[in-house]
Amino acid sequence: MVKLFLSATSLLALTSVGVDAADMHRHLARQAAQSTTARASASATRAATTATATASRAPLTSLPLASVSLIGSTTTAEVTVPLPSTYAAGSTPPVKRAPVLPNISQLSPANYPTLDKVPPTNSPEVQAWIAQADLANAPNIPVTGVNGCSNSTFNADGLKNAGSSGYCWWTCGGCTRATDISYCPTKDDYGVSFDDGPSPDTPRLLNLLAEQNIKSTFFVVGSRVISRPQMVQTEYMEGHQISVHTWAHSSLTTLTNEQIVAELGWTKKVIYDVTGVTPNTFRPPFGDIDDRVRYIAMKMGLRPIIWTRANDQVFDTKDYQIGAGTVTAAQALTNVQNFFSLAQNTLSNGIIVLSHDLYQQSVDLAVNFYLPSVISAGVLKLQTINSCIGEDLNNAYIETNDNTTAVIQSTSTVAGSTGTGFVAIAASTTTSGSRATSTGRSGTTNGSGPSSTGTGSASATTTAGSGASTLTSTHGLFTTFLVALGFIVA
Repeated sequence: MVKLFLSATSLLALTSVGVDAADMHRHLARQAAQSTTARASASATRAATTATATASRAPLTSLPLASVSLIGSTTTAEVTVPLPSTYAAGSTPPVKRAPVLPNISQLSPANYPTLDKVPPTNSPEVQAWIAQADLANAPNIPVTGVNGCSNSTFNADGLKNAGSSGYCWWTCGGCTRATDISYCPTKDDYGVSFDDGPSPDTPRLLNLLAEQNIKSTFFVVGSRVISRPQMVQTEYMEGHQISVHTWAHSSLTTLTNEQIVAELGWTKKVIYDVTGVTPNTFRPPFGDIDDRVRYIAMKMGLRPIIWTRANDQVFDTKDYQIGAGTVTAAQALTNVQNFFSLAQNTLSNGIIVLSHDLYQQSVDLAVNFYLPSVISAGVLKLQTINSCIGEDLNNAYIETNDNTTAVIQSTSTVAGSTGTGFVAIAASTTTSGSRATSTGRSGTTNGSGPSSTGTGSASATTTAGSGASTLTSTHGLFTTFLVALGFIVA
């Protein structure tokens, strides 16, 4: 069977997100570090896992670096690669306390919202999720306009308040909060992640990962999950971490509160319908998140995961821009090589890198070049993001989480960056974080708002004050947000 791929720009309207290094803010003061015992246990587990993985890996081949120029803006016809394994309904997952694998033969896209569109907000499902999300107490932050930081007229208020003392809008300045996971706390750990799939090229990536006994975090788009449920089942059953990446890949700060609930809720539901479990993490498309989005997501039981910023670099491969011709494959490969060099030679912490499995060019770059290179080097420990922050796989899902810890981040510990540290606190996000249980077709009235577009490069930001600040001295919106979630007592 032969497949022909569309260009990247015809699949998603992606725009590079720029970050001004001058606007790096200092994060909240570190609260309580994980116990020495817990860290020692996690280190021992990592060492044992690495030894087992290394011993069982298949021989690795990669293409000569000079041939990276063959990856271009045009796509080629390729022989379809089968999944490394498929799993029957009733199979036992590798996740403790998880139910058996659901039967996906009866799933129908007709029972879900229109693909790649912001779901309507008047359906019974969304109305039930809205009732759980306590939107009345959401931070009163205005909806942003499209094109992010470059839209200095419509987004003037957001730009003025983008820093940590305001809305903490990641898009314009890279602001992160204690709830955001943006790097791995242990040096040389590499939290592998791929966004926007699954796609027809995902099996090629899954085969390489299976051959090398490496696990990744897949941030799946709900519209892709219902389109290719068997691929998601294979990802889950192979021990990869599944995380939410919205239904239609919308810039979340451009949506109303209710639309954000719809984007996240339907993605949670379709992942549950396909796997039997619901992720407790999500990645905002384009990294577009502020305190309003954080509040709603956390109320829905979802912790934000972004990617690393360090030494004036945002750890974004830009692989999604190869198809559009705005970045060459050689440039994207150089980006990744720089990230790996920083991780090995400069940073005291591990890294989380943004990559994609939606496009043929992105998967070509990963499978034929940078993954074989970093695996062969044997320095960085490739693993899921859930693993790199010291959690078991069962703690990646709402139904199987043992509810003993919820990892959040606090003070800056990444050299030359505003990356944040981690603390473990009593889990308290499950009140409204239960899985989506409603069934049936979504409502037909269009409740969608602004169209999904990429965010622009940073052109104006708010410089945060210097010095570490305590949790209680941060902006009132965020303090109220953490109080509402039960992290702190007012």
